[in-house]
Amino acid sequence: TCSQLGYIIFACGLSQYSVGVFHLANHAFFKALLFLGAGSVIHGLSDEQDMRKIGGLRRLLPFTYAIISLGSFSLIGLPFLTGFYAIDMAV
Repeated sequence: TCSQLGYIIFACGLSQYSVGVFHLANHAFFKALLFLGAGSVIHGLSDEQDMRKIGGLRRLLPFTYAIISLGSFSLIGLPFLTGFYAIDMAV
C-alpha cells in the first residue's frame, strides 16, 4: 500500500492529477474487494480463521476464489487489468 501511495504522489507531483486519482480509485476498489473476499472466506468456513485449516477454496467457494484472484492480479499489475494501466500511466 505504501508503494502504491508513492505512485499516486509521483503522478500528482508531475501534475497528472487524473492519473493519480485513477490509481487511487483503482487501488481502493481492489483492496476493498480483497477485504470483502477475506470476510466471505471466514464466513463461508464457519468463522474459521486458522490458516492451517483453510484449504481447497477453489472447490468450496469458487466465486470467492475467482474474485480474490481477480483482485490480487489487478493489484500486482497483471496486463489487461486496470491495475496494469494505472501503474503504466503513473510511470
